[in-house]
Amino acid sequence: MFLGIPLETTQDAQAAQIAQTAQVQTSEKAKPAYDVTSFFSSRIVGGVDAPKGFAPYMVALITGDVIKFFVCGGSIISKHHVLTAAHCIEPFVHWGELSESFTGLAGSNYWNATYVVIKFCGYRNHPDWDWATIKNDIGILITAVEISFTVRVRPITLNFDWVGGGEKGYVAGWGRLGAWENIPYWLQLLLVKILSPKECHERMLQAAGAGVIAPPVDPKIEMCTFAGLGSGMCNGDSGSALVKILRQQHGHVIYEEHVQVGIVSWGIPCARGVPDVFVRVSGYKSFVTETLRTHNTCKR
Repeated sequence: MFLGIPLETTQDAQAAQIAQTAQVQTSEKAKPAYDVTSFFSSRIVGGVDAPKGFAPYMVALITGDVIKFFVCGGSIISKHHVLTAAHCIEPFVHWGELSESFTGLAGSNYWNATYVVIKFCGYRNHPDWDWATIKNDIGILITAVEISFTVRVRPITLNFDWVGGGEKGYVAGWGRLGAWENIPYWLQLLLVKILSPKECHERMLQAAGAGVIAPPVDPKIEMCTFAGLGSGMCNGDSGSALVKILRQQHGHVIYEEHVQVGIVSWGIPCARGVPDVFVRVSGYKSFVTETLRTHNTCKR
């Protein structure tokens, strides 16, 4: 029997908790009925090495003062904000304050490179974020200083339009290459098919028939992708962006724009032929726009 969990495994969650105080590995934690932690994914299975500089919006969220441990992915959405999953942030919040050892690294395909170090002074998780149901799994980190944009460090545009089924997208991340396998140092890339709510529901029912226990998928605020047996999200991919490519036209010029439409949230690790579940960005337009408008700096 397999359990659905935030894409960040139980072992990663426990490690993150230990790393918080004793500096030992990744992140994630869980609670209720079905073992929530088993749903969090931390790595991409069946992907390929991303081209150098492919995803300049990517941030590796890490913990540790001396020895660094990878936790989750995130995406730069402004000079002051990094978007990720709420379950990636919560383990590092104590008495309402974000741990100073919880930071971001950007500007390189290597998650442990220190080309750009991003320090955070605050955060805002969705007020209705719930560990028990893994719903409203969205959070925004507020940077201590403004992020300087370069060729290697740039924001990604959020797209709040509804995304239906049959469309193609991709996910870049540093999640595990397979269950119980190591976290890759180099950024991985996986092409996926975005499922319609109906197809996602049907595939989840098939998984349930095979003994998988998982929370229901709410199509208003969640979306699914599928890449086939042996390919998908795994521990460590949590918080990473689901990106869709839009073909735009300006006058006679046709160009492509890469926009974020989802956030890796939970699934059945790893790549077992079951859909991966993402936060649907379009379901949180008010939360995101309000946060960007009202949480640009941290109160001292």
